Amino acid sequence: MTDPVGDAVSHIHDKLDTSGWFNTVTNGETKDIVGTLTALPADQADQTIDRLQQSGDLDRVADEVMDGDWFGNGGLSGDERRAFLSDMAGKLDGDSLAALSDAFARADNGGFDSVTELGDAVATHAAPQTKVDYIAAMKGGVDDASQSSYGLGYSGTQLQDAEATAVGDVLASLRGSYAEAGFNAIGDKLSDVLTSALDGQMTTIASQAGATNSITWNADSYEAIMGAAASMGNADLKAQIFDAGVHTMREVRDTNNVFGGLTVLGKDDAMRQMANGLTAIIDSDTTGVMDELTFNQSTMDGSSFAAYAKEMLNQNREGELGQQMGRLQVGNDSSENPVERLNAVETVPGTTQERRANAGALGYFVGGVYAATQARSQDVAEQRETVTAILKSALTVVDKVASLGGPTGRVIAGGAAVGKEWMQIAVKNAIADEGSAAGIRLERAALPVNAQTGELGVGDNVASAFEDRLASVTRTAQP
Repeated sequence: MTDPVGDAVSHIHDKLDTSGWFNTVTNGETKDIVGTLTALPADQADQTIDRLQQSGDLDRVADEVMDGDWFGNGGLSGDERRAFLSDMAGKLDGDSLAALSDAFARADNGGFDSVTELGDAVATHAAPQTKVDYIAAMKGGVDDASQSSYGLGYSGTQLQDAEATAVGDVLASLRGSYAEAGFNAIGDKLSDVLTSALDGQMTTIASQAGATNSITWNADSYEAIMGAAASMGNADLKAQIFDAGVHTMREVRDTNNVFGGLTVLGKDDAMRQMANGLTAIIDSDTTGVMDELTFNQSTMDGSSFAAYAKEMLNQNREGELGQQMGRLQVGNDSSENPVERLNAVETVPGTTQERRANAGALGYFVGGVYAATQARSQDVAEQRETVTAILKSALTVVDKVASLGGPTGRVIAGGAAVGKEWMQIAVKNAIADEGSAAGIRLERAALPVNAQTGELGVGDNVASAFEDRLASVTRTAQP
């Protein structure tokens, strides 16, 4: 009875034999080893990798693939290596892929390039569940390590960990329930993944005039990871990822100088990409994510949201904040009666107590935006201008409530028309009240106003839930 796996393991072991005089592994033998592995079907390739790992030969395979020797003894070219990794990524399970990654990480000429090339191959060629299993298996190797290089009058630091970068690429390729599983798999190592996803590069050049330092970023991978998070249905996990993403954004935002001076390059582009990613999370389920940010203990002080809002204002993106505010008033699809929506009651999980979460989330949002407005500028006129732009954008969302077409739209419009009108009055009055402080105008625009009486169009319970969160965030948020 034939044993293809055993035959492959024995053949590879023989090709790795270096006993005797001048018996090195040649380039031809390395290609033979790789050809043996790539010729196997998926299940046999996976078993072969497992057995090579157990025998210690997998490390030697990686060494030979990465061998930089001359005279016919070298390893594979870059293209040959990437083709091999792509083949393995489409065949191996998550544990075997992680084992192969570890082998390349230990190779003499391996490390960052080969580990991240394998990660890219997994992101491109592996099945979704395999990607999740790979992330789980790689977690133990993820940290905040960096890579250093030196030359004559030059030193460079790549602010990336190989395993974290590889996991980030794979995580960014997942969608929906698989993305949720991937984020759960990486767990508390997400911050390391996000740091590496910024592709930070620190360079020092020495000259007779002294040393010059520069730093650059590329947030493509960060934005892609946030896109994966936005595709999930779990609002609570989205909020946690948003919080982690803001912490990483702060690190870039607050990088301005080091001892000896620092030239910062590409910071504005990186910040815009990070804001794009964070916005994608909120816009994917504004009401759900803001609810979780409002009531999760780690984010309820409003600092993360206020830091995000401040950066959005720095980028002149008041309109997007206004759209988010409007959705908190009339629902994600702009179809809800704001009076009823803000008065909706839910039971606090694990208790018999009730809360008006929608009203609280709106207060949290207003408090965070106001804190951001104040932190960004003490110029009263500029604050008023900022708030006007936000409110005008929010009004466009509220205006949609009675603009839905078809029978469904008419039913919704009939039930929400009064609430919409009351909400419009509040926002329009706040826009027109140009002389009031920014915070007052935001607060006045948040809750509906009765068209007939001019009074607040909600009861004490709604007003209290809104104002409690507003006051708390205004007091505690640190943008």
